[in-house]
Amino acid sequence: MRQNGKGGVAVSDLPSKLDRDDSIGTHLFQVKPRVMVVDDEPTNIRVLSEALKSDHDIIVTTSAEQALELLDKGERPHLLLLDIMMPDMDGLELCRQLKKRQELQHIPVIFITALIDTDSEEKGFEAGAVDFIRKPINIPSVRARVRTHISLKGMLDHMVELNQTLNERLHQMGQLNWRLMQEQKRDRAADSGNLYEQAFMSTSEGIAVLDSEGKITAVNPSYSRITGYSEAEALGRYHDILDVRVDKRSDSTSILDYLGGHNHWSGEIYNRRRNGEVYPELRTISTIVADDGQVTHYVTVFNDITNLKETEQRLEELTWRDPVTGFPNRALFLDQLSTVLKLCHHGGMTTAVIVVDINNFRYINETYGFDCGDIVIQTFAERVRKACHEDDSIARLSGDEFGIVLAPKQWTLDEAYRIALRLFERIQEALREPVPYRSEGALTIEATGGIALYPTESSDMPSLALRHAETAHRNAKDSNRAVAMFEDSMSENIRRQMAVESELARAITENEIAMYAQPQLSPDRELAGIELLVRWDHPERGLLGPGEFIPFAERTRQIVALERHIVRVCLGMLAQMRADSRQLRCSINISAKHMAEEDFAEAILGLVADSGYPPALITFELTESVMVKDVDAVVEKMEKIRNLGCTFSLDDFGTGYSSLSQLRRLPISEIKIDRSFVLSALSDSTSADIVDMVKRIGESMNVRVVAEGVETQEHADFLKAHHPGIYLQGYFFGRPALLWTFFVERPN
Repeated sequence: MRQNGKGGVAVSDLPSKLDRDDSIGTHLFQVKPRVMVVDDEPTNIRVLSEALKSDHDIIVTTSAEQALELLDKGERPHLLLLDIMMPDMDGLELCRQLKKRQELQHIPVIFITALIDTDSEEKGFEAGAVDFIRKPINIPSVRARVRTHISLKGMLDHMVELNQTLNERLHQMGQLNWRLMQEQKRDRAADSGNLYEQAFMSTSEGIAVLDSEGKITAVNPSYSRITGYSEAEALGRYHDILDVRVDKRSDSTSILDYLGGHNHWSGEIYNRRRNGEVYPELRTISTIVADDGQVTHYVTVFNDITNLKETEQRLEELTWRDPVTGFPNRALFLDQLSTVLKLCHHGGMTTAVIVVDINNFRYINETYGFDCGDIVIQTFAERVRKACHEDDSIARLSGDEFGIVLAPKQWTLDEAYRIALRLFERIQEALREPVPYRSEGALTIEATGGIALYPTESSDMPSLALRHAETAHRNAKDSNRAVAMFEDSMSENIRRQMAVESELARAITENEIAMYAQPQLSPDRELAGIELLVRWDHPERGLLGPGEFIPFAERTRQIVALERHIVRVCLGMLAQMRADSRQLRCSINISAKHMAEEDFAEAILGLVADSGYPPALITFELTESVMVKDVDAVVEKMEKIRNLGCTFSLDDFGTGYSSLSQLRRLPISEIKIDRSFVLSALSDSTSADIVDMVKRIGESMNVRVVAEGVETQEHADFLKAHHPGIYLQGYFFGRPALLWTFFVERPN
């Protein structure tokens, strides 16, 4: 910092970028974003390039090695579309390498994959991916996901740049303030004070200077402009910004305490103006320390980022919502459909997917114009909405095509079809009233529909369920019918079930079912037990996760033979292992379909007795779906087995639909919190509340509580801090390992 002839600070040394950053809310990229496609399949490359080239610059590579070479040479795409299955280095390994390198780890990666199992998805997210695109490639979904992640990256980069600018300004202001204080001591306050005031008064960021007790000693005009408090109202008041928590957790430290061990804090918070309006801020707070190390002042610099938040909200709406109707678009509908199908899969429920469109809509557009077409679409959408129940999901898929997914219920397939058909009839009834339009009078419209039912396919394939409904819709059009059902879905599912049943029977006799174990830890982090899991070592398809065969087995009696085989083999193996395994509590999963068998209790009692393993160390895990049917019969069977010494656990608690009154009737000794709540507890207060609620329910019932899904150190620390009495299970403490190697790899 130079001095002028009078010993003051030169104006040229003041921060040069004191005007407001007007780029907020405008385009975050001034040129086309660059997307690197890494895929060894020419067809995929061609489809992706054609889908994205109008709005993006495309960089094509056919191998992970080639992509790394380009990145090493300085190529910096805004996003990578990365195929998982490639020769030599696969997509997962390339993603891991990118995330290890500081200069590349910020590039978002979206995996392109035909794999649909949960294990592959978890591996992808662990490697650092931000999203998945399923094959076959859905072009609108690809465009939406790429647009979303590139836009979010642009906003994040902008936020980082803005934060860096604020920090630089704060640093300059701190240096300037300290220098001015020194000059005041040397009796040069007059000139330097003028310069300080010029800098202080001209910046568009709000600035407040606090004394060591947190009371405001100075504010600039931008502070008053943003907050609504005048200088007179602000001076002398305690600035409660210092009491704000550094994160959303109620037990986290305050900013004041945080500054006790750090020089500055920066972050995004919500504040309240004088008129009561809440607004978002990007704020930085720094300390000014005297020679003796004592804090003399705090300087806080902040900016109103309402425009940025509004832009983010608009981007969200454009990405996931149809602008004409306000309904979800196809991408959001597929996400909603995925959630519904998973609920059906875990809860034993049924739903229907319906696709409807307006007959001769193209003729309406061409004859009366697009304004009329929009009115017809809006009217049609409103009448469809009124015909549906409030918990059904509706979306505008494209043009005049709408999708509906019924809220899942305990229906048979026939019941679901009749309910879907009645809904379509209500839509037809609503369309009998003509649509008014200007001087043309009124237009009469009709609809065509297609229906597909679930469960008929994998819960991980919402696009296939929608495609079935669209196929039925096209069949109705081709045959000049009002509505049609996708009839082949049921027969195809039956064929797949028969194939799985036949192959599972062979797998059991040929010992292809591999037994795995995952550790469970006590609250003091000691090994307390294991959960017994299975994989299918298929001779042709390789190692299959449970999601690839258990759901089909559960729809047939094959699940009964499979689970009894698991109980017999696992308990027999444990009984033959070294002595310390005989003191290890083991948990075995039992399905509701198996529990419903009349001889369930007698069969389990016989298997336990034959194994020689201590019954007191055996826990059978059930899900809430066991309470869907005859609760009295379920309790009676459980009591028979419990009388032998075995215990029961309620798995995935919180995802089912049981009532607490039913829960109290079950003779259980353990409740397991579903992993989805544990995984999101750090970032979602609702999930954290659910974890706390389940723990309290367990305490009130005097049963053990196990938290599944402990994936990271942060999850473990969170549970230790807030729920020290909970048992723990998850990848952080150990992934599933072959049962016979479990004690070799984990001797302690």
